[in-house]
Amino acid sequence: MKTTNKNIPFNPGMLYVLVLAALVVLAYFKLFSANFISWDDGEVLVNNKHVHDFNLKAFFTNYYVGNYAPIAMIGFAIDWVIFKGNAIGHHAMSLVFHLLNGVLVYKLAELILKDKLKALVCALIFCLHPLQVETVAWVSAKNNLVYSVFFLLGLIHYSKFILSGIKKNYIYALLFFILSGLSKPSAICFPLVLVALDYILKEKQNFKSLVLNKIPFIIVALIIGLATIYTRTEDKFINQNHAYAIHERIGYAGYALLQYIYKFFIPMDLSVIYPYPQNKTLSIGIGYVMLVLILFGLYKLYKSSSKIIFFGLLFFIINLLLVLQFIPFGEVLTADRYMYLPIIGICIALLSIIPLKEKHLKIGGIALVLVFGSLTFLRASVWKNSIALYSDIIKKYPHSYVALNSLGAEYMLNKNYDMASRYLNATVNENPNYYKGYYNRGLLFAQTNRMKNALQDFDKAIALNQYPKAYVARATAYYELKDFSKAISDAETVLKTDANNPKANYVLANCYDDLNQLDKALVYYNKAISISTENPLYYMRRAIVYGKQQQYQLCLQDLDACTNLDANYAEAYYWKGVVKVNMKQNPCNDLKKAMDLGFTAAQQPLQTYCR
Repeated sequence: MKTTNKNIPFNPGMLYVLVLAALVVLAYFKLFSANFISWDDGEVLVNNKHVHDFNLKAFFTNYYVGNYAPIAMIGFAIDWVIFKGNAIGHHAMSLVFHLLNGVLVYKLAELILKDKLKALVCALIFCLHPLQVETVAWVSAKNNLVYSVFFLLGLIHYSKFILSGIKKNYIYALLFFILSGLSKPSAICFPLVLVALDYILKEKQNFKSLVLNKIPFIIVALIIGLATIYTRTEDKFINQNHAYAIHERIGYAGYALLQYIYKFFIPMDLSVIYPYPQNKTLSIGIGYVMLVLILFGLYKLYKSSSKIIFFGLLFFIINLLLVLQFIPFGEVLTADRYMYLPIIGICIALLSIIPLKEKHLKIGGIALVLVFGSLTFLRASVWKNSIALYSDIIKKYPHSYVALNSLGAEYMLNKNYDMASRYLNATVNENPNYYKGYYNRGLLFAQTNRMKNALQDFDKAIALNQYPKAYVARATAYYELKDFSKAISDAETVLKTDANNPKANYVLANCYDDLNQLDKALVYYNKAISISTENPLYYMRRAIVYGKQQQYQLCLQDLDACTNLDANYAEAYYWKGVVKVNMKQNPCNDLKKAMDLGFTAAQQPLQTYCR
């Protein structure tokens, strides 16, 4: 039988993807030994019951850390199903999404630049630039990656709609925009980018193409925008810490744009926090000069035939509009993660300016891979854990009270109380009006049994900001001091605005337990457990109440739940033994387990009942 050899066509696109994947893995290799970060990772993923339970209804009816982002939350839930609390798996998924975005950047750049090699260089810069590390390394910033996937898919399909006129691409663009907006509110700038695409890809402009076909996108953007203002206000992300006058905000916006451009070309001394500049007048003045130069440059480009450069700069500015602090939020003026998509605009503009031959372009691409890849590798190592990350910020900005507070809280979590005290004292010294500094130092005082000092700091935190966590912490301190009336008052204050606060319910339950009002105590223990099903301490305390009521079967069920959640909970094994004595059951295994875990109170009943 005669066979014929068929030539398999070489696919350079697949080769580009493989090379890109290998380079991304090498540059971010340090993330495979990185842990979660205490900023947001706990609330978004690690301690989020909705994510652990894959609660779809909750994703669409709640907001998290100021964001309404149900699609992104579904992504977190899928990752949790696969990897649980294994940080390596979550980092790996972030790398997959980052690589996918790199491929989409290549596709979009190819449509605009009409040059495969330049599109590849654009994708390489996007994937390997050290400014991207914050988005990729920060697990809870995965919503940035997810929204970008849909955002870029929407732009690609809209570009195809402009070039081909096929209406299904328009529908796909709208669908992907909706998915992007439901992944992160930053997507609301999408309609403005569409106008920029019209300008660069359409030869003739008309009212219908510029305005009418944008109406569905604008409606979606308005809905998402209004929802975001509500959620960020409710979660107190829109704050007055940096609520400058409008003319000052405009100046700071120009200054921020300058900083982003500078960091793109000179990505050194990167940080998770860039505090507001100390010289307010100078920085605002520089900002206005920058804005004048940008507006003049855009006007000249618009008048010239430099459409691609004009588009690139517009893309850069449009995708930064929401984070230029016109509406004040957060504690910083600029952040690396805000440059995740805007980088594409600078890349496209630069690659359209530089008239390099193919050979020189390849050499330049290799040089960029070496330089940016090396810097990214070094930057990724900073994300090893929270202490390493916050220490890096303080090394560059020693007066950053936000970083000082976070580092102090992290040391407290690790029970290094001397270091915690050092940094939390520095926090309130740097900013005497920073309520979170007093709150965390109050927690430190409480953990080291200095309750009067703790109460003073909680009082200060509450005076500066009606902070629910400070009320709960103060209620806990009052409970420890047996001042039940004040503890109950503070806990009830929290429950008036947040009935599902598990800690406030738990404090109330403890108070009524100590006051021997056991039925009331059970009401609040039940509520706390229904909200937070994975806290063994809640089951332990409810079990004690059941024991007091001689409801031994219910008591034993709670103690079993307790040891199922924490296999080394020595006191729970002790009480299981005691309950089994009362139920005429064999207590020996539980009492022995308690002794093995170091709970010495189990020794006497073990000798009595297990000879």
